[in-house]
Amino acid sequence: MDSKVVYILLDADVIIHFYKADRLSVLQELYKGRLLILDFVLEELMRNKTIAPHVENFLRFKVIEEYTFPSKDEQILKEYAQLSKTKGKGESACMAVCRYQNNILASSNLRDIKPYCEQHRIAYLTTMDILAIACKKGVMLSKECDEAIKAIISKQSKLPYDNLNDYLVKDFKMEKCQY
Repeated sequence: MDSKVVYILLDADVIIHFYKADRLSVLQELYKGRLLILDFVLEELMRNKTIAPHVENFLRFKVIEEYTFPSKDEQILKEYAQLSKTKGKGESACMAVCRYQNNILASSNLRDIKPYCEQHRIAYLTTMDILAIACKKGVMLSKECDEAIKAIISKQSKLPYDNLNDYLVKDFKMEKCQY
């Protein structure tokens, strides 16, 4: 890892969303060389026999780099222990690491991450943010983003909007394009 690079630390839900939309390549196009996955999150994904081969390919071809939870860092460990009392293991680990290592968190569980990230000034991206950025940067057309959203929702995942335009008008922050 390069200490000058700001990495995107992926939580399982974002990877699952892009898998369900058959758009995992978008993550690579937007954030090549900056995608990390904590070992805790990787373990969770590898239990899913459908998505595991795709994640293995991303690791093999260095699209995503596995990152071992820094268990010797007392600050991070203490924060993780506190967070994991009320949140999932992978999510807690991602938030603790992002707080103390200045990475960007990629998670769509806004109920759990948004207050924490805002309190500690942690940059975060959701699936909707990444789709909006893909559209703004010409990686995907608006229509393709809407198709991805529909695919994600139709496969029993939740998103806050059922189309990109509503999200862009109501919630998207342009500064996220710089992440």
